[in-house]
Amino acid sequence: MRRQVITLLTAAVFSVGISQIASAADLPTKAPIVKAPVVAAFSWAGWYVGLNAGYAWGRSTETDVTGYNLAGSTISYNANGFQGGAHGGFNWQTNQFVYGIEAEVGYLGLKGSQQYGPFIGVRSAADSVASTSDGAFALLAARIGVASDNWLWFLKGGGLITGIKNSFTDTDPAGTTLVSGTSTSNRNGWTVGAGVEYAFNPNWAGRLEYAHYDFGNAGHTATSSGGGLFNFNHSLRADSVRVGITYLVR
Repeated sequence: MRRQVITLLTAAVFSVGISQIASAADLPTKAPIVKAPVVAAFSWAGWYVGLNAGYAWGRSTETDVTGYNLAGSTISYNANGFQGGAHGGFNWQTNQFVYGIEAEVGYLGLKGSQQYGPFIGVRSAADSVASTSDGAFALLAARIGVASDNWLWFLKGGGLITGIKNSFTDTDPAGTTLVSGTSTSNRNGWTVGAGVEYAFNPNWAGRLEYAHYDFGNAGHTATSSGGGLFNFNHSLRADSVRVGITYLVR
């Protein structure tokens, strides 16, 4: 009798276990959770180099200091031309804020000329002509900007140096040079600007930039055929718009 009871209990336990296993097998299987890959935000940090080109336009102002024509008389004329060069620098980035330092070397082809208004005697096309031309330049500037993934909007400001050639000539109607003087001086100035960059991929970005330049004031002289010395003062300010391509060093 006792053996029969044990046999019945064993059969009951085995039956319950089998039913539990079957029920578990019928339950729906929970799908594994797959996390989306985390895409890192674009980083502008690091070294970069590039090329740029555009157009510059400015105003050249000339003052007759000692009165070859009229003491204190001033003329102002356009000085325009092609601009191109190379740029490079380093960026730091904290969250969306980007800040760094940038150097640039290039050519600023500002050229222009104008006759002084006051004159004595018969007027000719070569009477009392002032002219200016710019050339190579170099600048060092700080940049600060705000990034939105692969877009970067920035402000820029710093100092620059360039060589500017000034001349003053006066030729009479017979073709005789009465006064002539040409001088080239290195001029220190400052620049401010703003721009936007867009990174096409991790290594290449395009930029569009506006810049304003102020080259300050400098004196120059012209000498008459009789040895007389005449002084003039010159100032030059300019603006430019250019596009560029930048390689981001990774």
